[in-house]
Amino acid sequence: MKVSHNSSRTQGSASHNDRTFDTNKADHIDQGRLKDNRYWCIYEGLSFEEAEKKFYEEHYGQMVQQQNRNRPEKLDIDDYLKMSRYCPEELILQIGNVDETIKDPAVFDACFDEYMKYLEEWNKDHGNHMHVLNYAVHKDEATIHAHIRRVWDYTAKDGSARIGLDRALKEAGVQPPEQGLPEGRHNNRKMAFDRMMRARWIEICEERGITVDKMPKKARHLKIDDYKRDRHIEAIEHSKGNVRMVGELVKEALGEIPEEKKTVAGDGRRYVCLPAEEYEALRRAAIQMGLDKEEAERKEQEASEARLRAEEVKVRAAQIQEGNWGLQAEIGRLKRQIGEGGPGFLADVLREGMQVVREPDGRELEVLGGAGQAYDVLRYASVYEAMDSLEDTYFGRMQGHEQEER
Repeated sequence: MKVSHNSSRTQGSASHNDRTFDTNKADHIDQGRLKDNRYWCIYEGLSFEEAEKKFYEEHYGQMVQQQNRNRPEKLDIDDYLKMSRYCPEELILQIGNVDETIKDPAVFDACFDEYMKYLEEWNKDHGNHMHVLNYAVHKDEATIHAHIRRVWDYTAKDGSARIGLDRALKEAGVQPPEQGLPEGRHNNRKMAFDRMMRARWIEICEERGITVDKMPKKARHLKIDDYKRDRHIEAIEHSKGNVRMVGELVKEALGEIPEEKKTVAGDGRRYVCLPAEEYEALRRAAIQMGLDKEEAERKEQEASEARLRAEEVKVRAAQIQEGNWGLQAEIGRLKRQIGEGGPGFLADVLREGMQVVREPDGRELEVLGGAGQAYDVLRYASVYEAMDSLEDTYFGRMQGHEQEER
């Protein structure tokens, strides 16, 4: 039976998890089994969304104030709860899928409780950098599963709490999977932590008699740039190996010279007498060594340039993210101004034309429609609905929740 242990900060919904939405409109939910669900929240009596906002206000309010000092448009806690860099991480635990699942919900409850116990003990032993905000065990869908929402933080030099997953894991003592190699997308602390916790989840399931199918999922495709970079690294190592091999051959050939091959020319210089075939072999080896060295240097240069381009993209992405924060605040300001202004102001706004934000992958996102088309009366009931749709599209707000793996 398959088991799932997947975490993400780009999907998930607190209101979906605690069912504080109109479940009558959700076809995938069995209304008769809603009562069987389990819920826990860090603040009793509050909805998941309310509790997350309260926790962020109490723990990260100082961080927000400090970062706002360098922003022309200030952000608030609601903004931070929407940004992928700072929003809560959601972990989904599942046993089986729609084709094959456990029949007794009590078995899942036992596995889940044991996992939460292990997670809490690990966190306590490693500095309490992880904070579970809420969890829900859903038994009203086709497959029983659990949602755990959490946030990672560390303490800055000034004593304030800062949200930061990698820094938190580093202070917790978690090391990247491939120590000694550069950290990055394919070698980071979160990978090591997730592997450890997934392994424990599988163990817990097996301890309760569940036969777990451990065959890995189909590998994801590498991006072309990542593939080329990996191939360059392999080619460089291969060329270095050739250089070392040729060097050893030359050293061996010239290290011990038989006396019968030594001679002194008329000018007093010492020479080695070699048959034509030996000389030709050495000549070819020397040429090959030089070519391999040039090839290695060229590919090292290409790899260096690729790393530089990657750093430039990273910096540009950070700049875009910073611009996104300002854009989010600007949209809020425009909405307030539209509400306060008259029809003349609205007409001026609609004649502003089109603003475009270019994402790191080259996609362009229309922020305020084309000239004369910013407000389509056939599509939106009001300008407020149009602005709400704009916000939802740009900042990735989820209108529902579809789990990738059931």
